[in-house]
Amino acid sequence: MPGPYGRPLDSVHSFHYMRYWINSQSVGDDRLQLEVYTGWVQCEIGFVVPTTHFRMKSFLPITAGQVRFYSTKDPEKPGGIVQTAVVASLGAMAPSEDEANIFAVDSADVSLEEQTFGGIGGSPLCLVLNTECGLLNGHMFNYNYSVQVITRGEPTFNQSQIPTNQRPAGGANPEGGPIG
Repeated sequence: MPGPYGRPLDSVHSFHYMRYWINSQSVGDDRLQLEVYTGWVQCEIGFVVPTTHFRMKSFLPITAGQVRFYSTKDPEKPGGIVQTAVVASLGAMAPSEDEANIFAVDSADVSLEEQTFGGIGGSPLCLVLNTECGLLNGHMFNYNYSVQVITRGEPTFNQSQIPTNQRPAGGANPEGGPIG
């Protein structure tokens, strides 16, 4: 399976982010936060034959050029992710004429991954969308996502401006790969 191919932050479009407080129980003060990320990722991938499955990685921005830094991977600590729900679907695509076509999002999930950014100390944890897609005789221009993340409550969180051409760690630059 080719990839993973990292998509730079400026390949994520029409994104929206919101968060709000929820209680994990009907009674008590066990406060959690629900975060919602939506948008679409430009991928511009074309394959002919055989059917090819590939992996993509992308950041989930909260505002233009900014991503959220999570404080821990421990789901029991403030800021830790308790649960996620991820939906990814095909966006724009074009079939090859007079050929059998397949366009698919095989799977999608999110992970907290350490990242390195110029001018930012340490290795902050960032939420990364991991998507596996399949294609036969066609061109996929983008895919859509909707991600919900429940975290242990923390009143404030860190966010930072990062270079818009920044790709998630472990996501190869697709030069010479399947991305146009």
